[in-house]
Amino acid sequence: MISNKEIATQYNIFSNNIRHYRKKINMTQEELAELCDLSTSYIKQIESGKEYKNVSLTVILKISKALGVNVDQLFCMTEVSQHAS
Repeated sequence: MISNKEIATQYNIFSNNIRHYRKKINMTQEELAELCDLSTSYIKQIESGKEYKNVSLTVILKISKALGVNVDQLFCMTEVSQHAS
């Protein structure tokens, strides 16, 4: 069974990677939200990582497509996700 701490850690990796890949292509949160047909406030909540949400597979797929990355890239520990706040 996965612990709440492990879930929080993975969610932080996920949210940091979204922010990283979005900024890498000079995309705003508003632009990402529009491409994904989501609200800007929802993207902000996901990226904040302060409170993890149950993000649906559909949302994850929309975000990865909008960012031009594979889904697994959003969940992989990188130097950026490891040190991002």
